[in-house]
Amino acid sequence: MKRLFREYDSKPFLYNVNTPDFQSFVTKLPEETIKKIKFDSFDFFRQVIHAANLNLKMEEAQAYGILSALLSTINAKETLSVTCDYFAVFDFMVDSLVADIFE
Repeated sequence: MKRLFREYDSKPFLYNVNTPDFQSFVTKLPEETIKKIKFDSFDFFRQVIHAANLNLKMEEAQAYGILSALLSTINAKETLSVTCDYFAVFDFMVDSLVADIFE
């Protein structure tokens, strides 16, 4: 998670969905493609959990939602960076949540 967050940080096009270019791209996609991308993302999550031999303490959907929300904090990096080290904030949250999500 920490490496993924840093990868997102180094490549804003991976998460910044509010740019005109991204919006233009998405509006050209068929609804079925958008649904497939969302499903593939959840399926990928399942595969990673299995490949890493991790056991969830909660339902998959809830764990996926929590981890997705955690990664979405990258959108607040400019606000956070004014007062603190946003990497340290993210790392703390990951360290705090992992024990509640995984056995």
